[in-house]
Amino acid sequence: MRVIGVDPGSKSWDFYGLEFGKEGKKIILDSSLMSKELINDPQKALNIIKSIENIDLMVAPSGFGLPLKKVEELSEKDIFYTLLKFKIEGEDPLLGLGEVLRLIKSEKIPGIIVPGVKHLSTVPRYRKINKVDMGTADKLCTIVVGIRDQMERFKYKPVETNFIMIEIGYGFTAVLAVENGQIIDGIGGSNIMGFRACGSLDGELAYLIKNIEKKNIYKGGVAFIAGSSALGLKEITILAENDDRIKTAFQAYISSVKKAVHAISSSFSSKEKISEILLAGRGAEIPYLREKIVDNLNNLAPVRLMKSYSQIAKRSAQGAAFIANGLLNGEFAPIIENLKLKEASGSILDDIFIPFDKERLMSGFD
Repeated sequence: MRVIGVDPGSKSWDFYGLEFGKEGKKIILDSSLMSKELINDPQKALNIIKSIENIDLMVAPSGFGLPLKKVEELSEKDIFYTLLKFKIEGEDPLLGLGEVLRLIKSEKIPGIIVPGVKHLSTVPRYRKINKVDMGTADKLCTIVVGIRDQMERFKYKPVETNFIMIEIGYGFTAVLAVENGQIIDGIGGSNIMGFRACGSLDGELAYLIKNIEKKNIYKGGVAFIAGSSALGLKEITILAENDDRIKTAFQAYISSVKKAVHAISSSFSSKEKISEILLAGRGAEIPYLREKIVDNLNNLAPVRLMKSYSQIAKRSAQGAAFIANGLLNGEFAPIIENLKLKEASGSILDDIFIPFDKERLMSGFD
C-alpha cells in the first residue's frame, strides 16, 4: 500500500508518503515546497505528487474540508467550500489550493478530501453554532499524529488518548481538544491571534472596518503589532526581550493562546481528563516560544512537543498520510474509526444564525 498526505500551509506545502509492505512501513516521500512557488506554478505540487508511482490513496489538500469525498467527484461548489474564497469577476481562476485540486482531478490521481472539525459528529452541535473555523482539515490531520504519539508513549489504545493540541503555524495558531481519542471542540486559526492572523475581530471594530475582506484575516497579528510584517517567527522571538513593541506583541500572543487553551479546557467532561498539552507546527520548534507556553500553561497540564515522524514534512502532512492508510483499513484504521471520520456530515456554513445572503453566495454554483 502506498499513501500520500499533503499539507497546504501558509508558508510551505508539505508532502509525506508511506509504503506499507511485508517488512513494515517506510517513508517514500518527505518534501516541502514554499507556498509562493506553488502559487506561481501549481504544477510544481503535481510534480512532487507524481514522483511517487502507484499511489493507492492521497489525502489531498482539503482547506476547510468536506465530509469524505473523492477528488474526482469534486464540483466547483465543493472547491469553494474548501476555500471559502470568491472568484472575482475578470480575474484568473484561483490559484493555490483550488488550482491544485483541479489539477489532481484532471490527472485522475486517487485523492480524497477529509473533513474539518465542524463536520465531525463527535463535536456537539451547540458548539458549532455561528462558527465556521473550528479547525481546518490540516489541523484534524495533526491531531492524528498526536493520538499516535500518545499511543506509542503510554501504550494507549486510541480511545484512551486525551489532550489539548496547540498548533503554531507561520500565519495561524489553532487549539483543539481530544477526549477519548475523539475531537470534541476546536478554536480555529481565524479566532486566535497568530504570528500573521489577527484572530477574532471585535464586533465594533468589524463595524468600523466595514468592508472586511479575506486579506484582513491574514493581518493584524504579532508581526503587524511588532511593526514589520516581514519579521519571521525566529526574528520575533529573538527580539522580544529587548524591543518593547515586539515584547508587547509577544505578550498579546501568549495571552491569546492562554485564554484559548483555558477556554477549550471547559469542553472536557472533567479537567482531570486533560493528560497533556501537545505543541505542533512551525512555531513549536522554536525553544524560546515553547518555553513561554510551558511557563504559562504547565499549571493546567504537562506541556511537550508532539512527536514528529519525518525529517522535513510537517505533522499535518504526516497525519494526512496516516488517515489515507486508515481509510484503506491499514495500520491506522483503529485511530480513524474512533475519530468517526466516515460519519462526518453537513456543511461548513450550517448552523449560522447571523443573517447573511447564503442563497446569493451559492447562486453561482447552481
